[in-house]
Amino acid sequence: MPALRSSLSDLKGCTEPRLFTPPLRELTPQTSAGFECIRFAESVLRMTLLPWQQWFLIHALELNEDGTFRFKRVMLLVSRQNGKTTLIKALILWRLFVDGARTVIGAAQSLGDAEDVWEDVVTQAENVPALRKRMHKPKRVNGAKAMRLRSGGRYIVETLERDAGRGKTADLLFLDELREHKSWDAWNALSSTTLVPPRAQTVCASNAGDVHSVVLRDLRGRAKTAIDTRMTDEVTLGLFEWSAPDGCDIDDWSARAQANPSLGYTLTPAALQADRETKTENGFRTENLCQEVEQIQTGIIDAADWSALRDGRSRRAPGARIGVAVDVSWDRSRAHIGIAVEREDGIEHVEVIASRAGTAWVIPWLVERFDAEGGWFDGRVAIQERGAPVSSLADGMTESGLTVVPCGGAELSKSAGLFYDRIRQQTVRHLGQPVLDEAARAARARSAGDAWFFDRKGSPSDVAPLIAVSEASWLLRQAIEVPRVSAYETTDFIML
Repeated sequence: MPALRSSLSDLKGCTEPRLFTPPLRELTPQTSAGFECIRFAESVLRMTLLPWQQWFLIHALELNEDGTFRFKRVMLLVSRQNGKTTLIKALILWRLFVDGARTVIGAAQSLGDAEDVWEDVVTQAENVPALRKRMHKPKRVNGAKAMRLRSGGRYIVETLERDAGRGKTADLLFLDELREHKSWDAWNALSSTTLVPPRAQTVCASNAGDVHSVVLRDLRGRAKTAIDTRMTDEVTLGLFEWSAPDGCDIDDWSARAQANPSLGYTLTPAALQADRETKTENGFRTENLCQEVEQIQTGIIDAADWSALRDGRSRRAPGARIGVAVDVSWDRSRAHIGIAVEREDGIEHVEVIASRAGTAWVIPWLVERFDAEGGWFDGRVAIQERGAPVSSLADGMTESGLTVVPCGGAELSKSAGLFYDRIRQQTVRHLGQPVLDEAARAARARSAGDAWFFDRKGSPSDVAPLIAVSEASWLLRQAIEVPRVSAYETTDFIML
């Protein structure tokens, strides 16, 4: 251990994250509220913020020209024990006491965890006489804790329930451990609380997720795609991720420094090494390197094959017919509309054109586009008409004037098999959408005799997006039935 201390005595964690959404302009006290937040933390709260914490606040609180925050949603991904709670305390108290936030809502994987953060924040404020004078006595009743300011501001906690936050509006929503969101229910309910206030933000903090962290994986995927393609000027989702590079040696200290920005400040190399020696490799990568560990069981689609099909500029050939299909996740939490169409080079393009919570939106969405002048599809929609969650939409589609094309039985297996063949043969392209990438990565096969099809329930993630595009691809190749007209069916013909 002495040798370790000696060799790493000068090692410091990285101030700048490995992955982040770049600012639109130089960040100064005029273009970022982070500088003001830092001054408040240091001069009023008597906090000593670490370099990475200051960096985060300056970038996360970037301002638009009109004074609103550039990012409506902020993702902070960092390994455990790096001072995330200290950072959040400074942010919440600045929003309440300086920035004038009316409501701050905190939520975590359990009510107890959310209340622990709440208690830390309240205690920090009570320890500052100038702030304590501006507060009412905090309500410390379990399940209903509330911190209220004499100015009207408040800080309350919520649980990750389906109806969380209903009827509430928040200027700041803090979601701790986003990796624990195993469905979209809580996110859909809570994120709506920040829609109206002009300076509202949702700040999510977490370490790396796993295959079940559906919300974290989706949001991170969207943000990373924007970063990778350098299309971040219009985004309102900011990603700030301190993580070790993919595929790094678990014992590489330079990689550890990228995932642990507090290393050499409040986190010692010896403490981190002790964790390394008592954890499994997967556990250390997830908790201490902020790396998502791929599931051991691989899906039916080869990751390299799928990755090779990514083409961010893939587009439909002008006037090309579109195949449209709909599928719904096995728990009915989300519906997806997939399309397939030929490109100018004859290669097939597939895409998830819409993906939203629930199913009520699907039929109106399709009808609107079918009825529109010069509508982009012919009204035919492929679905698994029996034995699937999407089957419940069949009657409504028909009643709305859409033409349901059943994809079941042998055709269901055929749609999966032919799409799988096109992937292997590299005759299809996709945009690299996170929702579709995740479905392709996780897809398992379910056998039925000698045939097989994609398994909704048996796959670790929602594979309905993949099913939607595979059935759209199948529909694209189905002949359009044109009613035959008898030569005798004419008003000019008279039977004598």
